[in-house]
Amino acid sequence: MATDIVFDPGESPKRPVVAYSSLPELSSPFFIDPATRSYKHQYSNIYFVRLIELRPIVEERAVERWANIRGNPPLLPRILNLQRGQLCYIVGTVYLDMPLKPNVLDEMAQSHYVAAPAPRPKFFSAQDSVHVEDESGRVRLVGPRIREEREKRGGLVTGVIMGVLGVETGGGDFEVVDLCYAGMPRVFMPAANGKGKEREEGEGGDAMDVDESREKTWVALVSGLSIGTETALLDMKAQLLVEWLMGETGGVEDQRIAERITRLVLVGNSLSIPVVKDDRWHKKAQAVGVAPHIPNHPTKVLAGMLRDLLASSLPVNLIPGAEDPAGALLPQQPMPKVMFGGRKMEGLECVTNPTWLEVGERSMLCSGGQSIDDIFKYLPGTQRLRMARRTLEWRHLAPTAPDTLSVYPYPDTDPFIIHHRPDIYVIGNQPEFETELVGDDDPTRVILLPSFAETGTVALVCLETLEVKTVTFEVPQWAGDVPSVNDT
Repeated sequence: MATDIVFDPGESPKRPVVAYSSLPELSSPFFIDPATRSYKHQYSNIYFVRLIELRPIVEERAVERWANIRGNPPLLPRILNLQRGQLCYIVGTVYLDMPLKPNVLDEMAQSHYVAAPAPRPKFFSAQDSVHVEDESGRVRLVGPRIREEREKRGGLVTGVIMGVLGVETGGGDFEVVDLCYAGMPRVFMPAANGKGKEREEGEGGDAMDVDESREKTWVALVSGLSIGTETALLDMKAQLLVEWLMGETGGVEDQRIAERITRLVLVGNSLSIPVVKDDRWHKKAQAVGVAPHIPNHPTKVLAGMLRDLLASSLPVNLIPGAEDPAGALLPQQPMPKVMFGGRKMEGLECVTNPTWLEVGERSMLCSGGQSIDDIFKYLPGTQRLRMARRTLEWRHLAPTAPDTLSVYPYPDTDPFIIHHRPDIYVIGNQPEFETELVGDDDPTRVILLPSFAETGTVALVCLETLEVKTVTFEVPQWAGDVPSVNDT
């Protein structure tokens, strides 16, 4: 018979101990050495490296896919080798010419100053045209197949390496019959499970085929804590989360789950953007001898929460996001650990965005969500889960960089290429929680995390089965938090 778990006052949960690694062989490309950091390089190098690395993979899949096509269409090594009327296939980088996309050169060419328009939620329009290019040239793609791919099947964005089968028309365009991408790579096998190599198809077995009598081990995933907002309710909601993770709130089942959580991963936007107010005309006279009210500093509040979690033997990974003080360029560098207590915070690991982790025998790829937010602007739909799956099929975390997504100008590498597929693929700061399993024999669990500040949602992923469940926290609003009509 199962026994109830009862925590003595002041007792920390006895959490399961699992293998952990920051996977330096995969995460190190995201670290930028301050001693050699330079912004003098051209962004074209990233596109060139991307094409060089992914073109052989796409060509291999294209040959396999179109080997039995009547007429034996050839693979042309360069786009300039196209001949009219010849059925063939080519491989290159997708470029979308989008009239609604912001253009810095057009703005600079204007003879008079015009205020910048409000950012558009979408760049997609009926006037867009799709091209594919390589080192030799560029050709426009036309035909119903390419329109279907853009509007119905999942979409296309600038920067994707793609193979297309078709015929050059009399007007110099390329009418597409079929297309293919690099496809999903094999799942990476962490060092604890196979000394850091790709897992062969079917080697891991069914992700759900585990001993049901064995207690499950969970990893908690939270995004968008937004500590430091002016609304006290949000910080109270975060404090409820901390107490629940420590096993101090909830019923017996809550305590049982909290005891089985082996790690917490904070996936971006843990701190809020400070709001600067001009209150020069609304200052009230300060009474003599009364200390002025100074709100809590966001980093101190977050450091206190992290200290409580670490005291309960719960290690934490802190990934920066768009609102965190870690720079605007991807990959974002780790936030300085000294902000939260330095060496005293043993068990806290500040990592890059994006980053790779290994927890137990599962590899994890975590991103703050900026790349999916940018891909969203290129596509007509709103299905972000499909967009996340597409990044695995394209084998690239941020294909729209550096066109519309700001990244560091790497001179000789593209760290966002996905050489291995993770067991768990986490994307933070999305509008709502979504999840699915992708892949056939060895699936990957894709998880889209919403903002905790807005939804109060924390996701738990099981390391044994890859199942996911959510817990929601809510703090009722009281009259003191309702803005009055006189507030401006």
